[in-house]
Amino acid sequence: MALFEPFRAIGHIVDDVPFAVQRRGRETYATVSVGNAWQIYNTAKLTVVLIGPQLPRSITALACAGDVTLAALEGGDIVETRRVHVTGVYRGHTGSVVAMQVLGSTLLTLSTDGTLRAWTLGERAAPLQTLELGPGFTPSTLAHPDTYLNKVVVGSAEGRLQLWNFSTGTLLHEFRGLGSGIRVLAPSPALDVIGLGLADGRVVLLDLRHDEVVAEFSNAAGTGASAAGLLGNTAGAAAAGAPGGGAVTALAFRTGPGVPLLAAGGACGAVTLWDLEKRRLHSVLRDAHDAGVTRLHFFVGEPRLMSAGRDNAAKQWVLDGADGAPRLLRFRAGHAAPPALVRHYGAGRALLSAGEDRTFRLFSAVADAQSRELSQRHLERRAKRARVAREELRLPRVVALAAGDARERDWANVVTAHAGEARAFTWRLAHAVLGEHVLEPPGRRRRGGGASGQAHGEAAPRDAVTAVALSACGNFAVVGSADGAVHRYNMQSGLHRGEYQRQAGGGDAASEATAGRPSPAHDGAVAGLASDGANRWLVSGGEDGALRTWDFKRCGLTGELGVGAAVQRLACHPASGLVAVAPADLMLRIYDVEAQRLVRRFEGHLDRVTDLQFSEDCRWLLSSSMDGTLRVWDIPGSQLLQVLDMGGVVTSLSLSPAQDLLATTGQGSRGINLWANQLIYGAGGDIVPGSRVRHAHLPALAVDPEGEEEGAAARAA
Repeated sequence: MALFEPFRAIGHIVDDVPFAVQRRGRETYATVSVGNAWQIYNTAKLTVVLIGPQLPRSITALACAGDVTLAALEGGDIVETRRVHVTGVYRGHTGSVVAMQVLGSTLLTLSTDGTLRAWTLGERAAPLQTLELGPGFTPSTLAHPDTYLNKVVVGSAEGRLQLWNFSTGTLLHEFRGLGSGIRVLAPSPALDVIGLGLADGRVVLLDLRHDEVVAEFSNAAGTGASAAGLLGNTAGAAAAGAPGGGAVTALAFRTGPGVPLLAAGGACGAVTLWDLEKRRLHSVLRDAHDAGVTRLHFFVGEPRLMSAGRDNAAKQWVLDGADGAPRLLRFRAGHAAPPALVRHYGAGRALLSAGEDRTFRLFSAVADAQSRELSQRHLERRAKRARVAREELRLPRVVALAAGDARERDWANVVTAHAGEARAFTWRLAHAVLGEHVLEPPGRRRRGGGASGQAHGEAAPRDAVTAVALSACGNFAVVGSADGAVHRYNMQSGLHRGEYQRQAGGGDAASEATAGRPSPAHDGAVAGLASDGANRWLVSGGEDGALRTWDFKRCGLTGELGVGAAVQRLACHPASGLVAVAPADLMLRIYDVEAQRLVRRFEGHLDRVTDLQFSEDCRWLLSSSMDGTLRVWDIPGSQLLQVLDMGGVVTSLSLSPAQDLLATTGQGSRGINLWANQLIYGAGGDIVPGSRVRHAHLPALAVDPEGEEEGAAARAA
């Protein structure tokens, strides 16, 4: 039995598959895909109401009909689920299904094998019709025009468009080509008119009855940073022709009272709205999503638009202003790129995480609706004023963080280090916002652009902050840099309060140029920092292979231990005075900094250690590595407790203070996985120590505890 078993995953909102919308009574629900599972949101408040079973392969298309959810998997199988119980599988396609639609009791499935199949819902033995779309026709999308009984329009990647009667299996008409691949189709409220989103960025409104173009909008994908570009000038047209960036990937028509609008989403993440009466651009959401838009939906009779993107976000926009411009109403978002750092905060009910998407997020381990991104201070406003993309103003990705809740209500209580940045930044978690103070040593100049090739304001490589620590009282932050310097700051005022330096003649190999002057804390980059709970000592580890202990208040060196290899990771248990380091030689070492001696050695990892942590009771040391394993070491017994394969490389880990939940991040995953400690929640007697690798399944999706059903753990046979 594994020491940690899968509990649930958080931070997954939506993936690249377009969501399916269904109205039931007065409520509207959106079914979204998340990898191998799906989840249903109540669109009134974007709360999760149901989570489906884990399926054997990734989902490629979704459709809904009452209590039934249909999910097409890679390879062509279509799994039918009634609420959370799998009821059967539709088989027959030899290629992946790219689109599905339910019309009454008929299910239509479009596949890359060049066929369109019509099924009777619930009858999975064989389809009613199998329509061969012909050679040179790569299906990409389908739509059912209103009032067209038993008819469907099918688009192809080559730009061809066909109208089929799926009841009789007859090709009724093939329309004239439009010179570009068809990415998306959407029926309009006007009879016989359908909207086509093309790969070259155009949107075409086509009259199906007469095979005529009613209207055409150039660069509807929103490629280009200016409104002039959107209106079709030379620069905008050139941007629209860029590979992949100019395609229209989503369309939606507004119905009901108000200005008739067409919303178009592009592969660049922008959403454009077009006035169909005046046939001109109405408004633009330039940064609607940080990646391509996958689906747009106008709610019937409401000035409300829902969008989903490849950035792991679902958003709702309301058009209630005097000018009719959309504003953000509500949203749910996770990391757009895999998080690489996770830490429990406070009592363990919340998690801090940072990823390659350059965002810093707070996730609730209890209620997903309470998760949020920490604000970087008016990012949208500053980007608009500077006329640049929002991403250009984000802070670089977080490489190290330290947090404490002792002063949460008084001042900033989190400090972060960012890649290539010479300053450390503070954050106020009580307000979920960037703090007032930026921590930078006095007299240090930041390099600007020029011959060095660095962007304006970017830190010199040797000045970059590489490690941070926060005192237990919350009053002080300690910052270590790539040049070996270690500085202390006051968190309330942001003022510099000293530098930890080695005095000349202290046995260090200082050059003649620096003789007689104090040396930095380390001769290489600082890999880790930690202090005890009473602010008596500070410990630092560096790439120079030294573990040094300092008097916290006087900033003087009190002890030094040679590790024997460059320190890459450092973890501390303040109550016991034990410090663990992960050097480049892959042998974990534990030191007693009070006694200044080595107390434990652990060998076993085969590749670089990615993270390291003590358990709260100091009985375990947890380490993860690029060799794909997470190892739990028994410190009192001086032995390996278990080797766990978590389904991939663990890039960061955090064990809660109560030791009940382990949080991990993994390569290629945009969520955070939570694992339950079986010594607390399982049969502890079944856990046998040993070096045999124990494989664990990745956790299923999480459900909002306010919400709703516990079908999340249900699995397909």
